[in-house]
Amino acid sequence: MATVIASQDASRAFGGRYRLLEFVGEGSNARVYVAEDLALRRRVALKILRADAAERAGFAERFADEMRATAALSHPRVLPVYDWGLEPQPYAVTEYLTGGSLAAVLREGYRLTPSQALMVGLEAARALVNVHRDGRAHLGLTPASILFDSSSRPYISDLGLAVALGEEQPASAAHHSGDDPAVARDAGPQLRDGPEGADPASRDAADPGGGALSHSRIEQAQDVHDLALVLCEAVTGARELTVDVGGSDPIPITALGPLQAVLERAIAADPIGRLTASELASELLRVASLLPRPDPLPLAVAKAPPSDEGPPPADSTEAFEQVGPTVSERSAIPHDDVLRRRWPGLALATMLVAGAAAGGVWVWLGESDPTVPELAGHTGEAAVSAAADMGWEANEILVRAAGTERGEIVGTEPAAGATLAEGATLDVFVSLGEPLVPLADLDGLYGMTVNDAAAELDAAGLGLGGTTPVHDEVVPSGNVVGLDVAEGVYELEPGREVKLLVSDGPADRTVPAVPESLEPGDAADALDDTGLAPRVVLEFSDDVAEGSVIGFRPASGSAVPIGSTVRVLVSLGPVPPPEPEPPADEAEDLEPESEDSDS
Repeated sequence: MATVIASQDASRAFGGRYRLLEFVGEGSNARVYVAEDLALRRRVALKILRADAAERAGFAERFADEMRATAALSHPRVLPVYDWGLEPQPYAVTEYLTGGSLAAVLREGYRLTPSQALMVGLEAARALVNVHRDGRAHLGLTPASILFDSSSRPYISDLGLAVALGEEQPASAAHHSGDDPAVARDAGPQLRDGPEGADPASRDAADPGGGALSHSRIEQAQDVHDLALVLCEAVTGARELTVDVGGSDPIPITALGPLQAVLERAIAADPIGRLTASELASELLRVASLLPRPDPLPLAVAKAPPSDEGPPPADSTEAFEQVGPTVSERSAIPHDDVLRRRWPGLALATMLVAGAAAGGVWVWLGESDPTVPELAGHTGEAAVSAAADMGWEANEILVRAAGTERGEIVGTEPAAGATLAEGATLDVFVSLGEPLVPLADLDGLYGMTVNDAAAELDAAGLGLGGTTPVHDEVVPSGNVVGLDVAEGVYELEPGREVKLLVSDGPADRTVPAVPESLEPGDAADALDDTGLAPRVVLEFSDDVAEGSVIGFRPASGSAVPIGSTVRVLVSLGPVPPPEPEPPADEAEDLEPESEDSDS
């Protein structure tokens, strides 16, 4: 049954659906708010772009394409887009994160350790791998584009806004743009305003249809470059990997430690020679063993937004208290559990006896003003019985809550002590038991050894049920790639045993077909692109012209391990005819004299 938004709330809500709760931050192109989604009753981040953004040439089409593509992208480290629109002015709605941004951490004067930067960079690089796999690019990564949830997990935000806004800023300018502290007091725990580094003219030339899903390798390399500079800034406070000491050459910044060499490769002057996002993740994993385990990031959980009951206490640092179950708690309910069940009057009447057994809980039934009692800790059946006596309709909502047992009441809406008119609905939140373990909490297993991953599973309340080998291009052989769970599963029951996906190294490569040009250089490039090592071998051939490629050995179509040497057979032309034999008399003259003739 769909939720109906009250007309008075809708009339004062942005777009008829989002009630603004708190202003978070402002930039040159947008303002960001914490808002309440009146339809789904959850907190969201609402980014409202300037009205004149819609007047830019092609904005509406680009914005629609990019928001649809971002909303369809599913990756745990890319901030999801819930909704978007153009009226009354362009806006985007995303998940509300309370951990703030990397920019906010740096503005407080804190600098990340190399270990902390590696942790953030690895997660961001993995997110970029998925973004680039879809043929897209961010084109505006800065510290304000990296957000954190309350558990310090990083997310990439603002995906698609650089392209949609079509800001004609050269990519090189993005290296030093940073954030303007006067206008970006972090657009808060949420979206950053001001995507940078996009060149819409070049994109439209490559993709006349709008360019939403067509980004060049150079643009994607720019993402890796920008991420490397973000990590450098997070550790050193500067977006440079070297420092000028007055000599002939600048020297490396030693504070980066083992990250120095990796980040240098990520910002190579030639974009074609830069690390890809996948290669950056692989290199960060490689040097992780050289660094100590990172300390927790110094994040401050966002203060509670104001509500109809007034602002929170001045010293409040807790996140808002969700009315009813949170989004993650609702998603944790298994498919075989009914989310909301309307109890008919006959069923309520048959349970009155069970309700009476609750004893003193129900003394409130005799009061003149019907108020909601404190039901937490009692059974759902008792609550339904009491609601029937008061003429209310009980609406059971199944949730999961720590420290509760299945069937136990967690709370109600309205809350205890509130009055409720006869015929109204009392939402009763009934526990399904302990919270499920979100798979997102286990992302840290990526790249671990099996023994370390097993210890992390145990700490999360899960068990190791074995391993499944898989090929992986990034993770070294023997290390963990992920969890072997069915598609569409996002949480696990506590105590469940799960299998680990363990890297078996890169998959074998298939020897490619010989290029039509038959040029040795083209053939060698084809092998290089496949991850194989070419070796030129010259052979005579009656059928292939001199200097052209005869074929590969092993032959095209053969499966060989990555890095294997494949011979490129290059023709020397036909076998030359044999030398003619000399005449008989000349042959005799050429015969050597015997030793007897000398005597």
